[in-house]
Amino acid sequence: MTTDNEGNVYLTGRGVMAFDSEGNKIEQIDVDERWTANVCFGGKDRRRLFITASNGLYGIRMRVKGVN
Repeated sequence: MTTDNEGNVYLTGRGVMAFDSEGNKIEQIDVDERWTANVCFGGKDRRRLFITASNGLYGIRMRVKGVN
């Protein structure tokens, strides 16, 4: 689980689901794997979302930043 600078929460399971601060699902990031295990922001500007899955590691450039 991780959060961004807009207060959204990212959870893993079947892909990555993002929820706003009121609990509304705002995004579904599909990953071509059976399951995802962990998610975090990283990179120099904290705009890359890293996702670990059953057989791989993925990185997605995001509009938002991860919180410190």
